[in-house]
Amino acid sequence: MKKITMTLLTVLITMTVAFGQTQEATTTDGKKVILNSDGTWKYAEVKKDTAKVNSSDCSNWIATNTDKVSGNTSTAAKNTLIVSTDGGKKGFGIFMMQSSKGDLILVIQAVGAGSCIDEGAKINILFTDGSRLELASEGDFNCKGKATVYFGGVFGKKSQLEELKTKKIQTMRVWTSDSYVEKDFTADNQVEFYNVINCLTK
Repeated sequence: MKKITMTLLTVLITMTVAFGQTQEATTTDGKKVILNSDGTWKYAEVKKDTAKVNSSDCSNWIATNTDKVSGNTSTAAKNTLIVSTDGGKKGFGIFMMQSSKGDLILVIQAVGAGSCIDEGAKINILFTDGSRLELASEGDFNCKGKATVYFGGVFGKKSQLEELKTKKIQTMRVWTSDSYVEKDFTADNQVEFYNVINCLTK
């Protein structure tokens, strides 16, 4: 009887542990998802191993696409840079592209401190060398969490762009109408940002 009780207890503990854990699965189109024990799911965070990527080859970081209808071309980052430690609940999605005139457009999607961003909202950057840079969103007021900054041409900001191209970002803070979102960049975030911005502005 004692052996049966111990066996049952072991089975129950094993089942509780198994069902209480998350599992990773792959969809038919190759995307990784996390399956939670309560039946919910989310996309797994994809971490790019920048150590294995040839940094000097811009085809690893940016791509030029042609609109088949208009024939217009656009050059942009291959991926949105994700700066988050909790699967995107708080942090940034950073996307960089060239305008049709070759200027740089930096779009920051801030998540985790209210969704509205005013025109002129501050973007504070602390670099690893201890220097600081303050930018302002030049996009219209929106409640999509998007801050937009333009560099080059009529927009100027050559010295600010040069700082972003030559220094590594330690921390970024984006102000929303309610508060601010602040995140530290990982080493991989720093490498990806550096390579994308330099490839887009060559």
